[in-house]
Amino acid sequence: MDIAKGDTHFCNVKRIEPEAGKIFRKMAEANWFEGWERSRLIPAVAECFGDINMLHPFREGNGRAQRILFEHLIVNAGFEISWWAVEESEWIKANIAAVFCDYTKLEQVFDRCIGQPIGE
Repeated sequence: MDIAKGDTHFCNVKRIEPEAGKIFRKMAEANWFEGWERSRLIPAVAECFGDINMLHPFREGNGRAQRILFEHLIVNAGFEISWWAVEESEWIKANIAAVFCDYTKLEQVFDRCIGQPIGE
């Protein structure tokens, strides 16, 4: 079943798997961001987060599942992560902007959420 929230229509159910494949191949080719500098990591994870959000394969829990995935990716890349730096309304606005491939607000969110390298 296709999913929509307000004016946002998420990925057509028949396109979820092929579109997810593209995004996850891109991340795999980037070695899951392992060893990336923070300045390079932020725009990359912002774009991937926004694109994965558009897949929206579940009726509920998409955001929670994404945060768990990206927490793992960011920690694996060697950085601290804290989602508490962002209000829910800001998350929503950033994700809505990403619907139109404007990732700047998500970049601002991740800039605040991604902390120092682990161990520093």
